[in-house]
Amino acid sequence: MKSEKNIVDSVNKALRSDHNATFMQMGYQGILYKVNIDGLNLIVKKANKSSFFTGRLNQNSLHHEYKIYKQLRGLKGIPKCYGLTEKGDLILELINGQTYRESQYELEGNDEFFNQLLALIQAMHSLGVSHGDLKRKDNIFVDEDKRPYLIDFGTAISNKNISWGNKILFAFIKKTDLNAWIKHKYRRDYQSINSKDLKYYSPTVVEDIYRSARILWYKIFRNN
Repeated sequence: MKSEKNIVDSVNKALRSDHNATFMQMGYQGILYKVNIDGLNLIVKKANKSSFFTGRLNQNSLHHEYKIYKQLRGLKGIPKCYGLTEKGDLILELINGQTYRESQYELEGNDEFFNQLLALIQAMHSLGVSHGDLKRKDNIFVDEDKRPYLIDFGTAISNKNISWGNKILFAFIKKTDLNAWIKHKYRRDYQSINSKDLKYYSPTVVEDIYRSARILWYKIFRNN
């Protein structure tokens, strides 16, 4: 098996020829490509530099994401990160499966999946990382064995920064991660949360305002 350095070198070589990388999708912050290195399927995440003003921010976000992956190294449910290319692109393990958005109806009522997802979120927190964007269903991935993975750590917070402001933000984002778990498990039916799970639910003021605005918007436009 190739070492991580050899894999990075091989990816650098492959990316010098466009035909060696298969385009997968483009997002506001990143562009994903699939690269195969001697039978090993990888994802290369490049910063979206289509805008001059956001290109540098997106590149900085990739470097931040790389640091988060290093902090979570070895945690089951987090794709393996092999490093950065010579151009600062992120090299990740490709997980076969689909996003939670695509599989959410199939997983409804699947306690085993949601128990695994909760354990993964808590393990991530114990390693000093809070995700911050788990309410977005595309940031939870489901492999072929219906096991959860967490992806896209561009907005994640690490507790390695010991400033008081960062500690407050880290604790706040931890709450939003658990609230996201509740949202997905109960499909926004917050009145159905059982007593066992209720301890994980602590909606923030920001979330309360957003939810109220969404309900008001829905009622207004549904009646028109």
